[in-house]
Amino acid sequence: MSISVFIFLATFQTVSGQNSPKKYLEDAISLMKLNSVNKAAVDWTKLYDEAMSSIQDKKNNKDVYSIIIKSLDALDDHHSGFYPPEIVSAYMKTYRESGLQFPYPKDSLLNGNIGYITVPAIGNLNQDDWNLYVGDFYNKLKALDSKELRAWVIDVRENDGGMFSPMYKAIQPFLDRKKVIGSKDNGGIISYYKTSKNNILFANTVIAKIDVPMITLSSKKIPIYILVSKKTASSGEFVTAAFVGQKNATIIGVNTQGLTSDNSEFRLSDGAILKLTTGILVDRERKEYSQIGKGITPDIEVISTKLKDYISKIEQIESTK
Repeated sequence: MSISVFIFLATFQTVSGQNSPKKYLEDAISLMKLNSVNKAAVDWTKLYDEAMSSIQDKKNNKDVYSIIIKSLDALDDHHSGFYPPEIVSAYMKTYRESGLQFPYPKDSLLNGNIGYITVPAIGNLNQDDWNLYVGDFYNKLKALDSKELRAWVIDVRENDGGMFSPMYKAIQPFLDRKKVIGSKDNGGIISYYKTSKNNILFANTVIAKIDVPMITLSSKKIPIYILVSKKTASSGEFVTAAFVGQKNATIIGVNTQGLTSDNSEFRLSDGAILKLTTGILVDRERKEYSQIGKGITPDIEVISTKLKDYISKIEQIESTK
């Protein structure tokens, strides 16, 4: 899968200087050893020895890429990755510059009184695109909020991951409290995402800035239904989990994919990025989602690919109130 599926934190830590292939590999392994969420379960002596035994004929850093990728398999987190400089450069571009369709949220007024909006995956690292994503989302929310709604529907069925910061800023108007989503690191420390003005923070570290003013919804307290599918993964699951335990929120669908871990990116000396899984998802009640492939269990099961079946279920629920 592409980098867009997995990147969460735009927190780059740089290993500076041009290194020999051996030093380049040692730096990468050191970052793994220090930051991997599964560090306690890895045989680091074996990993190091196997990696170094493959380096004798390597003449430059690029020759080491395959060894780093193989070493990442030993972390057994199914979420770490390695991205060469040219791939990193591509993800710094806007969608327009890359010739790709921008992931605008879809919105509509369903049955005259249900506000519907999607939270699509956004996979690049471009600040302007993040502002556009959140700004467009808020404009559509405000238009729907001007109607007399009896429920909101937030659709993340097609969200298979990407950059969590713009998604997190987008859903802020729906959330009933702070500290609703976070992760637990390899030392057992739980940290939460939060917002402060235009900044997105993880614990007390600013990880992103999105220059779009927050909005307030007049219909914030009406029922909210979050639609999920087996395709809902990674950042899409973090969006979903942000609503777990919120009194007016109900998750509908099937178990999500189960990539419930978050990543940090470390820029190596040649501009490549080593993406490491550094924590596992925790919700507002500090529940951990550590089992790969299990995902988030919905409150109400709907086995369908058709939106009308989800809306029919919501109508049924609302009619009994």
